[in-house]
Amino acid sequence: MKKKLLFLALICVGFLMAVPATSNAQKSDPFYYESISNPSKTINFLIGLYHTKNEFITRDDGTGYTKMRMALINKEGADPFKWNDYKIYIMLKNGELFYSYTTKAQDGELACNWTVQPGSNHIQYLCFDKAFDINQIERVWLGMSDNKFFDLALSKD
Repeated sequence: MKKKLLFLALICVGFLMAVPATSNAQKSDPFYYESISNPSKTINFLIGLYHTKNEFITRDDGTGYTKMRMALINKEGADPFKWNDYKIYIMLKNGELFYSYTTKAQDGELACNWTVQPGSNHIQYLCFDKAFDINQIERVWLGMSDNKFFDLALSKD
C-alpha cells in the first residue's frame, strides 16, 4: 500500500511540475501596439508591430535589411483605412533612431500602400535598412502624415 501511495505521489508531483512548463510555452511573444481613432470613429484601428517576427535578408551585393511583421485591424464601422507609406520609427537604447523605408513593391507583403476594409485585418512587412538587436529597442512610434506620431506600447506577458 505504501508503494502505491508513493507511486501516486510521484505521479502527482510530476504532473504539477509539467503544468507550469506547458502554460509558459503558450505565452505569446511581446509586441508593440496602439489603438488609434478620431472622435467620429471614421478612423478606428489597432496596429501591432511584432518585433520578434523579423528576419535579416542579405542582398546579392552583400548589403542587407531587416524585414519585420506588422498587423493592422480596421474596426467595424470605420472607413476603409488607407496605409499611405506611413513609417514605423524605432529608437534603440543607445539613442539611435531609424525608420522603415519605402520599397519599390507595388503589391504584396512589402508594399507601402494598401487598404484595409472595415472589420478586416491585414498583415504587412516593413523593411529597415539595417540589422539591429531587438532587445535594444527603447521606443517605437507610428509616424503618419501631418507630423502625427503615435507611441506604441510594449505588450506585457
